Amino acid sequence: MCNLEVRVLRFAEELILLLLDKETGVSVPVPARSMRCALAGAVLMDLALEDRIDTDLERLFLMDATPVGDVLLDQSLAMIAKSDQSRDAAYWIERLAEPTLAEEVRKTAYDRLVRRGILEQGDDGLFNFARRILRSRRYPDVDGEAGREVELRIMGVLFSEDVPDPRDVMLICLVDACGIFDRLLSRRERAETRERIDLIRQLDLIGRSVFAAIREAGVSDAHAPKAESSPHSKAARARALAAQPRADGGGLPILGNALRMRGDITAYLARQYGELGPVFRVRAFSHAYTVLAGPEANLFFQRHGRVHLRTFDAYGGLARSLDVHRTVLSMDGHEHFRLRKTLRDSYSRAFLHARIDEAVELAFRVIDDVPEDEPVPALPFVRRVISDQLGALLTGVSPVGYMDDLAFYLDRIVAARILNRLPGFMIRTPRMRRATARVQELYERVMDVHAPERREGKEPDLVDDALAIHRADPQFLPEDELKAACLGPFLAGLHTSASVGACVLYALLKNPDVMTLVRAEASGLFADGGPTARKLRAMDATHRAVMETLRMYHIAPVAARTVVNGFEFAGYEVPTGTRVLFAMAVPHVCAEHFSEPERFDIDRYSPERAEHRKPGVYAPFGLGTHRCLGSGFAESQLVLTIAAILHRAEIVMHPPEYQLGMDYSVLAAPDSRFRIKVALRH
Repeated sequence: MCNLEVRVLRFAEELILLLLDKETGVSVPVPARSMRCALAGAVLMDLALEDRIDTDLERLFLMDATPVGDVLLDQSLAMIAKSDQSRDAAYWIERLAEPTLAEEVRKTAYDRLVRRGILEQGDDGLFNFARRILRSRRYPDVDGEAGREVELRIMGVLFSEDVPDPRDVMLICLVDACGIFDRLLSRRERAETRERIDLIRQLDLIGRSVFAAIREAGVSDAHAPKAESSPHSKAARARALAAQPRADGGGLPILGNALRMRGDITAYLARQYGELGPVFRVRAFSHAYTVLAGPEANLFFQRHGRVHLRTFDAYGGLARSLDVHRTVLSMDGHEHFRLRKTLRDSYSRAFLHARIDEAVELAFRVIDDVPEDEPVPALPFVRRVISDQLGALLTGVSPVGYMDDLAFYLDRIVAARILNRLPGFMIRTPRMRRATARVQELYERVMDVHAPERREGKEPDLVDDALAIHRADPQFLPEDELKAACLGPFLAGLHTSASVGACVLYALLKNPDVMTLVRAEASGLFADGGPTARKLRAMDATHRAVMETLRMYHIAPVAARTVVNGFEFAGYEVPTGTRVLFAMAVPHVCAEHFSEPERFDIDRYSPERAEHRKPGVYAPFGLGTHRCLGSGFAESQLVLTIAAILHRAEIVMHPPEYQLGMDYSVLAAPDSRFRIKVALRH
């Protein structure tokens, strides 16, 4: 890798840093084509600075075909070198802005910024500036003025009369050409700096060439951004929805597709995807949805969901049932990212790794309490382990004694307020009122444990983090909304992590060859001084067994959203106001992405096969800005819990020939007939 990479940032890297919001860790939304053209222009600018190409306003010239030694540039340089005729810069912007190549440039730039310690990537997949960068406003190992934070440099140029550095001139040309200043500056600031930007753009021939090329390639004028879709009238919206194919020809009268969606919804949606393509309509009674399925839909959700979609409509009922205004699930936009950022450390893989010994002891306590050689339901057993760990580690309170009420409470809320499978009055029954009172009692215990006088000398946990932001900004997280943040671990673990853990046990019991590998790793984890974070990370077979379980057993297979800015996808208009379901798990069961998808095969995640690495095909923890905040914690917790169970006890299926049945009445979970016998290793 060239030495220059250590000393300066490439334009693609600076562009990403300029767009990244420091507080939320989310990029300023830029139309996809504009961003691809910007990345293409960034590559051309760096090649010009490396004396590999030159341009005028009519042509681009190859000066030297010798590779730079930088993966961000050399693939594009090779494409230019292979051309047998002279082309203009607009031609190469068009070629280099091809989605696959532009995405490779973007990903490489992000990876390098993480390696250099400028950005950090959380378990939730979001990027944030490293703390030292936020404080120093400088980049490490970058010489001179180029090491000064790019936003400070660019805004300093725009709002002063100083002579700009040539690199800053080129970057300003690039950003202006793609209309990105519209996203970075207010309308008043754009008016104030317009003349200055126009003047700066004339200072560099390469910058002028790239500016003209990007505009010629079809990026909209910076001052007249156009919506990607504009069926605003009621009639236009109706026409757009009517054009979308209907699953099962519209389904049954009144019921629509409700009966077929009540079972394995992923299998049903995958069949419709195979027959109708990536866009189709489904209906359950009075609720109608546009379904977007397949890898391309997942990638759209990942990259553009923040701009086009709202979550509140799907999860606002959960907040109301908790007697709060918002939850992290129902929040959107800036506030959502701020709350995620506050809570992410406690939900991270590192948080669990620092408390491995405590997590193991909690698991052993539950395992030791199971009656030996008596068949016990697998899901409640795993649920007890998972919930004990989550409660004790994240809130300081074990949910022992509250489990039944918590489970009933969550099931009823999800069924009535999220899935609409029960009428609203079902959350006001006497049984629900008793469960609600017990949940409130648990919350009060959590608050009591976290009284300031009781926390002295203790490591902060999730509740401490929530209380800290409440005290710092009670307007943002008021006292009456603390409940949702503090009960989150209990509500999440009861269904998602516990259900996956029970399914992992079933898969291992049904696949003795994999069980042998996982048992060996469990023995290694507890040998030579016991579990450590390093040894936990090295449990390759167990990790792959968890990944395969997440693929095969779809605990959270769809994401419901409301369209707030219309868009076009796969040739169909999806207008504002449409309720959509992103069928994230559909690629999990498609043979073109996962060979023999019905077979439990942990080798599909090996470096040689890496089937899950194909873009958009593997999304067990969701996608986009609402991707599971605790995904890293959950994955490590599952690996550790399975290892603890197998180290502490022998388990067998009861009866041995049992075939797993899934209960889809609320969220997908192993049914009550899945039982195991536990024999402690003495």
